[in-house]
Amino acid sequence: MKKLLEYSEQLKHLSRSGWVKENIKSPETVAAHSWQMALMALALSGRVDAQYDFNKVIKLCLCHDLAESVIGDLTPHEKEYCQKQTAEKQAMDKIAEEGDFPEAILLFEEYENNLTPEARLAHDLDKIDMYVQALDYEKKFPEKDLSEFRNSAASEIRTILGKAILNDIQK
Repeated sequence: MKKLLEYSEQLKHLSRSGWVKENIKSPETVAAHSWQMALMALALSGRVDAQYDFNKVIKLCLCHDLAESVIGDLTPHEKEYCQKQTAEKQAMDKIAEEGDFPEAILLFEEYENNLTPEARLAHDLDKIDMYVQALDYEKKFPEKDLSEFRNSAASEIRTILGKAILNDIQK
C-alpha cells in the first residue's frame, strides 16, 4: 500500500498539461480530474438505471490516469505522445507490481480498450470533466478562449447518458 500511495501522491501534485500550455494559473491536477470523474459516476449511480456497473465506472475513473504518476501527463502536441500507449502499459505494470495492486492493470486495459459500457461511460466522463473545466477557466479568466477544449470534448462524447449530461451542462 505504501508504494501505491506514493504513486497516487504524485498525481495530487501533477498539473494537467493542457491547462499548463494554456497558461492557466494554478491548473487542476490529474488527481483532481480523476476525483471529479469518480464523483460524477457516484452521483449518477443513484439516479440512473442498472445499465451500468457504477462501482466499475468509479474504479475506471480513479485508475485511468494512474500511469501518469510515472510518465507524466502527455498531450498530443508532445513528441513523446507517439510512445504514450507503450509507456503507460509499462508504468501500469510497475505500479501494479510495486503497489501490490494487480487490479490496476485490468482496469487500465478495460479503460484503454473502451469496449465495455462502463469504459465508454468513463471516457465520456473524462471528456465532460474537460468541458466543465474549460467553462470554469473561461469564467475565471475571461480573456481565455478555451472553445478548442470544449469542442474537442463535446465531439468525443459517445454514450446516450454522456450526451444527456453534456446537453444539461450546455443549457
